[in-house]
Amino acid sequence: MKKKIAVGVLGAFLLLSGCAPASSESDFYAMDTIMVVTAYDKNEDAAESARVEIEQHINALDQLMSRQRKESNLSQLNATSGAIMLVDHELYEAIETALYYAELTDGAYDPTTAPLSDLWGIGTESQHVPTQAEIDAVLPKVGWQNIKLLGQDKIQLLNGAQVDLGGIGKGWAANDTAAICKTAGDTLRVLAQLGGNIIGIGENPNNKDGEWVIGIANPDNSADYVATIAITNESVVTSGDYERYFEQDGKRYHHIFDPKTGYPADSGLRSVTVVDSDSARADALTTALFVMGLDKGMEFCEQHDIKAVFITDDKRIVPTDNVKDQYEFSGEQAGYSDGQ
Repeated sequence: MKKKIAVGVLGAFLLLSGCAPASSESDFYAMDTIMVVTAYDKNEDAAESARVEIEQHINALDQLMSRQRKESNLSQLNATSGAIMLVDHELYEAIETALYYAELTDGAYDPTTAPLSDLWGIGTESQHVPTQAEIDAVLPKVGWQNIKLLGQDKIQLLNGAQVDLGGIGKGWAANDTAAICKTAGDTLRVLAQLGGNIIGIGENPNNKDGEWVIGIANPDNSADYVATIAITNESVVTSGDYERYFEQDGKRYHHIFDPKTGYPADSGLRSVTVVDSDSARADALTTALFVMGLDKGMEFCEQHDIKAVFITDDKRIVPTDNVKDQYEFSGEQAGYSDGQ
């Protein structure tokens, strides 16, 4: 039986065997979550240098893209009240990427749900179920079509739109992490746990097979896992209704909104995990697939060759065909069934 130990609060696991090279690890808070970066290299200084560069870059991205930071370039854009603004080139590229996935998913992923997040206040002291009138009042501000890319890094927000890159930012950071590693030498290996976004770069030096074995969290107990995914040079991204939520009158209200209704998505799912070498793509698509639900989501995955694992609210775990070689079910004792 494979031995796994937890290395993160969101269900990442390493498969241990043999002797590891030198490593450097740090945990820090960025992009509204705890992050853990571990770098391995035969040269201890090289591991330390790469880990520091990755952490510094992620913190810089947070300063650029955070909606919660008033001084960030994104917050400045959101405060323009419809005026055209020249933004940082990387922010422009990130918003351009977000709009691509919004269009691809017909708005199931949408980077303009910030007014809904503010209205519902999920995860804050002001969380509550708003009235339908309150939801109707903010819905005109929601819609990716309200973002106008004017070229040369100029953007205009219409109809009071507010951009929130929380659904793609950690994936963007993971892609930048991979890019940093490519320039750092062939012996560098990195595991980056960026909240619900985990990326394994290079071969796992602690596993004779070279794989990073990542656990998919049990929605009922996120410290446990109900399936695993084995990866090399890929990311595993999960969105679930257990991450931020509150309950009222016996109903769970979570933070993944259906942009068309203004309510938390009621799709029959507890979580969606996407496996992809492009972490920003995986980040956006986990949200979109959660909003779509199992049947429409599986159809979308087949059309676009997406590797995904769905967990339904009736405790089925359903992987797409193209991820089954990397997937291992382990949720029987927790009451889950293998839906493959």
